[in-house]
Amino acid sequence: MSVVSFVLLIAELKKSRKMVKYNTHKGLIERMGVGYEVKLGMGLHMGYAIEGAIGSYYKIDASYLSSNVKMSERLESATKAFGVPLLISGALE
Repeated sequence: MSVVSFVLLIAELKKSRKMVKYNTHKGLIERMGVGYEVKLGMGLHMGYAIEGAIGSYYKIDASYLSSNVKMSERLESATKAFGVPLLISGALE
């Protein structure tokens, strides 16, 4: 199901008018260089996680902690190195 959701998300991004504006924005192209494009990378891994509230009295954010979350983060970071939009671990089979 996660892979299907990712494919649907990428399809919506490609159709999005706002994303087309970002990809053709003159100021961004001048600053980032020709060939600039907004891209999305995702790492999928399966396992447990603990949700916890982090913040102060005025602002609280939810955070997820576990080695499985860290693995997803590593996979997402590796999408840039491999030039692919999605990396899936063997645990997701």
